[in-house]
Amino acid sequence: MRAYSIFAKVYDKFMAEIPYELWADMIGGCLKERGVADGELLELGCGTGSFTLLMAQRGYSVTGIDSSPDMLKQAKRRLSGSGREVRFGLQDMRALETDSVYRAAVSVCDSINYLRDCFDLRSAFECVHKALEKGGLFIFDMKTESFYKELGSTVYTDETDVGSYIWENDYDGELRDNAYYITFYLKSLFGLYRRYTEEHVQHAFTDGEVRECAAKSGFGFLGVYGMDLKSPPDWSAQRVYYILERI
Repeated sequence: MRAYSIFAKVYDKFMAEIPYELWADMIGGCLKERGVADGELLELGCGTGSFTLLMAQRGYSVTGIDSSPDMLKQAKRRLSGSGREVRFGLQDMRALETDSVYRAAVSVCDSINYLRDCFDLRSAFECVHKALEKGGLFIFDMKTESFYKELGSTVYTDETDVGSYIWENDYDGELRDNAYYITFYLKSLFGLYRRYTEEHVQHAFTDGEVRECAAKSGFGFLGVYGMDLKSPPDWSAQRVYYILERI
Protein backbone atom coordinates (compact mmCIF):
# COMPACT_ATOMS: atom_id res chain seq x y z
CA MET A 1 0.00 0.00 0.00
CA ARG A 2 1.15 3.59 -0.52
CA ALA A 3 2.71 5.31 2.46
CA TYR A 4 0.34 6.91 4.95
CA SER A 5 -2.86 5.33 3.67
CA ILE A 6 -4.07 2.92 6.38
CA PHE A 7 -1.34 4.25 8.69
CA ALA A 8 -3.00 7.69 8.59
CA LYS A 9 -6.05 6.36 10.43
CA VAL A 10 -4.02 5.11 13.40
CA TYR A 11 -0.97 7.37 13.17
CA ASP A 12 -1.79 9.46 16.24
CA LYS A 13 -2.48 6.34 18.30
CA PHE A 14 0.83 4.69 17.47
CA MET A 15 2.89 7.91 17.43
CA ALA A 16 1.54 9.35 20.69
CA GLU A 17 5.04 10.11 22.03
CA ILE A 18 6.04 12.53 19.26
CA PRO A 19 7.02 15.81 21.06
CA TYR A 20 4.85 18.24 19.08
CA GLU A 21 4.49 20.63 22.05
CA LEU A 22 8.26 20.81 22.48
CA TRP A 23 8.77 21.47 18.76
CA ALA A 24 6.08 24.15 18.71
CA ASP A 25 7.61 25.92 21.72
CA MET A 26 11.09 25.66 20.28
CA ILE A 27 10.26 26.72 16.71
CA GLY A 28 7.70 29.31 17.80
CA GLY A 29 10.30 30.82 20.13
CA CYS A 30 12.92 30.84 17.38
CA LEU A 31 10.54 32.58 14.97
CA LYS A 32 9.64 35.24 17.54
CA GLU A 33 13.28 35.86 18.38
CA ARG A 34 13.86 36.55 14.69
CA GLY A 35 10.88 38.90 14.36
CA VAL A 36 8.19 36.51 13.10
CA ALA A 37 5.65 36.50 15.93
CA ASP A 38 2.56 36.10 13.73
CA GLY A 39 1.38 36.18 10.11
CA GLU A 40 1.24 33.63 7.32
CA LEU A 41 3.07 30.38 8.04
CA LEU A 42 3.57 27.49 5.60
CA GLU A 43 3.98 23.95 6.94
CA LEU A 44 5.41 21.23 4.70
CA GLY A 45 4.38 17.66 5.47
CA CYS A 46 1.66 18.64 7.94
CA GLY A 47 0.46 15.05 8.38
CA THR A 48 -2.51 14.74 10.74
CA GLY A 49 -2.28 18.40 11.79
CA SER A 50 -0.97 18.07 15.36
CA PHE A 51 1.86 20.57 14.87
CA THR A 52 -0.36 22.69 12.61
CA LEU A 53 -2.89 23.24 15.38
CA LEU A 54 -0.21 24.12 17.92
CA MET A 55 1.29 26.77 15.66
CA ALA A 56 -2.18 28.17 14.95
CA GLN A 57 -2.75 28.39 18.70
CA ARG A 58 0.42 30.46 18.91
CA GLY A 59 -1.04 33.11 16.64
CA TYR A 60 -0.01 32.09 13.13
CA SER A 61 -2.26 31.78 10.08
CA VAL A 62 -1.11 28.34 8.98
CA THR A 63 -1.31 26.65 5.61
CA GLY A 64 -0.45 22.97 5.84
CA ILE A 65 0.39 20.89 2.79
CA ASP A 66 0.88 17.14 2.51
CA SER A 67 1.04 14.64 -0.34
CA SER A 68 -1.13 12.09 1.50
CA PRO A 69 -4.90 12.60 1.09
CA ASP A 70 -5.49 10.22 4.01
CA MET A 71 -3.29 12.22 6.38
CA LEU A 72 -4.98 15.46 5.29
CA LYS A 73 -8.37 13.92 5.96
CA GLN A 74 -7.31 13.30 9.55
CA ALA A 75 -5.87 16.82 9.82
CA LYS A 76 -9.10 18.41 8.66
CA ARG A 77 -11.03 16.41 11.25
CA ARG A 78 -8.62 17.56 13.96
CA LEU A 79 -8.90 21.23 13.05
CA SER A 80 -12.65 21.22 12.36
CA GLY A 81 -14.36 23.45 14.88
CA SER A 82 -11.07 24.58 16.46
CA GLY A 83 -11.78 28.20 15.57
CA ARG A 84 -8.25 28.57 14.22
CA GLU A 85 -7.35 30.04 10.85
CA VAL A 86 -5.89 27.02 9.08
CA ARG A 87 -5.90 25.95 5.44
CA PHE A 88 -4.84 22.60 4.02
CA GLY A 89 -3.68 21.62 0.57
CA LEU A 90 -2.95 18.31 -1.15
CA GLN A 91 0.44 19.17 -2.62
CA ASP A 92 3.86 17.68 -3.18
CA MET A 93 6.51 19.97 -1.65
CA ARG A 94 8.66 19.44 -4.77
CA ALA A 95 5.99 21.08 -6.94
CA LEU A 96 4.34 23.47 -4.50
CA GLU A 97 2.14 26.15 -6.07
CA THR A 98 0.64 28.99 -4.07
CA ASP A 99 -0.59 32.54 -4.60
CA SER A 100 0.12 33.45 -0.98
CA VAL A 101 3.32 34.97 0.36
CA TYR A 102 4.49 33.57 3.68
CA ARG A 103 6.57 35.08 6.44
CA ALA A 104 8.05 31.70 7.27
CA ALA A 105 7.94 28.01 6.38
CA VAL A 106 8.44 25.07 8.72
CA SER A 107 8.69 21.30 8.50
CA VAL A 108 9.04 18.82 11.36
CA CYS A 109 9.06 15.08 12.04
CA ASP A 110 11.61 14.33 9.26
CA SER A 111 9.23 15.14 6.41
CA ILE A 112 12.19 16.46 4.38
CA ASN A 113 13.86 13.03 4.61
CA TYR A 114 11.12 11.63 2.38
CA LEU A 115 12.78 13.48 -0.50
CA ARG A 116 14.87 10.89 -2.30
CA ASP A 117 17.85 12.84 -3.65
CA CYS A 118 19.40 16.29 -4.14
CA PHE A 119 17.26 16.95 -7.20
CA ASP A 120 14.13 16.52 -5.07
CA LEU A 121 15.64 18.56 -2.25
CA ARG A 122 16.53 21.46 -4.50
CA SER A 123 13.08 21.37 -6.13
CA ALA A 124 11.45 21.65 -2.71
CA PHE A 125 13.81 24.44 -1.65
CA GLU A 126 13.09 26.39 -4.84
CA CYS A 127 9.33 26.09 -4.26
CA VAL A 128 9.64 27.28 -0.67
CA HIS A 129 11.89 30.15 -1.77
CA LYS A 130 9.21 31.35 -4.20
CA ALA A 131 6.53 31.14 -1.49
CA LEU A 132 8.41 33.24 1.07
CA GLU A 133 8.67 36.99 1.38
CA LYS A 134 12.15 38.50 1.20
CA GLY A 135 13.89 37.74 4.47
CA GLY A 136 11.41 34.95 5.19
CA LEU A 137 12.65 32.04 7.28
CA PHE A 138 12.60 28.32 6.57
CA ILE A 139 13.06 26.07 9.63
CA PHE A 140 13.10 22.30 9.25
CA ASP A 141 14.48 19.18 10.88
CA MET A 142 16.29 16.23 9.36
CA LYS A 143 17.11 12.77 10.58
CA THR A 144 20.87 12.15 10.63
CA GLU A 145 22.74 9.37 8.87
CA SER A 146 23.94 8.20 12.29
CA PHE A 147 20.35 7.60 13.30
CA TYR A 148 19.65 5.42 10.26
CA LYS A 149 22.90 3.50 10.72
CA GLU A 150 21.96 2.79 14.31
CA LEU A 151 18.54 1.57 13.21
CA GLY A 152 20.18 -0.91 10.86
CA SER A 153 17.83 -3.86 10.61
CA THR A 154 16.11 -3.21 13.94
CA VAL A 155 12.52 -4.40 14.41
CA TYR A 156 10.04 -2.54 16.63
CA THR A 157 6.61 -3.59 17.82
CA ASP A 158 3.83 -1.78 19.64
CA GLU A 159 0.23 -2.37 20.64
CA THR A 160 -2.62 0.03 21.40
CA ASP A 161 -6.36 -0.27 21.86
CA VAL A 162 -6.86 -0.22 18.06
CA GLY A 163 -4.34 -2.92 17.20
CA SER A 164 -0.62 -3.58 16.89
CA TYR A 165 2.21 -3.13 14.42
CA ILE A 166 5.59 -4.58 13.45
CA TRP A 167 8.07 -1.95 12.22
CA GLU A 168 11.06 -3.32 10.29
CA ASN A 169 14.01 -1.23 9.08
CA ASP A 170 16.53 -1.78 6.30
CA TYR A 171 19.28 0.81 5.81
CA ASP A 172 21.32 0.91 2.58
CA GLY A 173 24.53 2.71 3.51
CA GLU A 174 25.64 3.13 -0.10
CA LEU A 175 22.45 4.86 -1.21
CA ARG A 176 21.81 6.36 2.26
CA ASP A 177 18.20 5.15 1.98
CA ASN A 178 16.26 3.68 4.88
CA ALA A 179 13.23 1.52 4.11
CA TYR A 180 10.54 1.10 6.73
CA TYR A 181 8.22 -1.89 6.35
CA ILE A 182 5.22 -1.44 8.64
CA THR A 183 2.72 -4.27 9.12
CA PHE A 184 -0.47 -3.38 10.98
CA TYR A 185 -2.93 -5.70 12.64
CA LEU A 186 -6.03 -3.59 13.22
CA LYS A 187 -9.19 -4.60 15.04
CA SER A 188 -12.28 -5.07 12.91
CA LEU A 189 -15.74 -6.49 13.55
CA PHE A 190 -16.30 -9.40 15.93
CA GLY A 191 -12.85 -9.07 17.48
CA LEU A 192 -11.05 -10.09 14.29
CA TYR A 193 -7.91 -8.38 13.00
CA ARG A 194 -7.08 -7.25 9.48
CA ARG A 195 -3.50 -7.13 8.23
CA TYR A 196 -2.09 -4.20 6.23
CA THR A 197 1.45 -3.44 5.07
CA GLU A 198 3.02 -0.13 4.01
CA GLU A 199 6.52 0.71 2.80
CA HIS A 200 8.17 4.05 3.57
CA VAL A 201 11.58 5.20 2.32
CA GLN A 202 13.64 8.06 3.77
CA HIS A 203 17.00 9.44 2.64
CA ALA A 204 19.91 10.68 4.73
CA PHE A 205 21.27 13.93 3.32
CA THR A 206 24.73 15.19 4.17
CA ASP A 207 25.21 18.64 5.63
CA GLY A 208 27.12 19.63 2.50
CA GLU A 209 24.25 18.56 0.26
CA VAL A 210 21.74 20.60 2.27
CA ARG A 211 23.91 23.70 2.20
CA GLU A 212 24.63 23.40 -1.52
CA CYS A 213 20.97 22.89 -2.44
CA ALA A 214 19.97 25.81 -0.22
CA ALA A 215 22.53 28.15 -1.79
CA LYS A 216 21.57 27.15 -5.35
CA SER A 217 17.91 27.79 -4.48
CA GLY A 218 18.56 31.35 -3.34
CA PHE A 219 18.66 30.83 0.42
CA GLY A 220 21.09 32.27 2.88
CA PHE A 221 22.36 29.79 5.46
CA LEU A 222 21.66 30.92 9.03
CA GLY A 223 22.76 27.76 10.78
CA VAL A 224 22.32 24.13 11.71
CA TYR A 225 21.56 23.34 15.34
CA GLY A 226 20.81 20.77 17.96
CA MET A 227 17.50 20.06 19.66
CA ASP A 228 17.12 23.51 21.24
CA LEU A 229 17.74 25.38 17.96
CA LYS A 230 20.62 27.19 19.68
CA SER A 231 23.37 24.70 20.48
CA PRO A 232 25.74 23.18 17.87
CA PRO A 233 24.40 20.13 16.04
CA ASP A 234 25.07 16.66 17.41
CA TRP A 235 25.52 14.51 14.31
CA SER A 236 25.26 11.36 16.41
CA ALA A 237 21.78 12.38 17.59
CA GLN A 238 18.45 11.56 15.96
CA ARG A 239 17.81 14.96 14.38
CA VAL A 240 19.38 18.28 13.47
CA TYR A 241 17.59 21.56 12.71
CA TYR A 242 18.29 23.98 9.87
CA ILE A 243 17.41 27.66 9.56
CA LEU A 244 17.51 29.26 6.10
CA GLU A 245 16.61 32.79 5.01
CA ARG A 246 15.21 33.89 1.66
CA ILE A 247 17.54 36.42 0.09
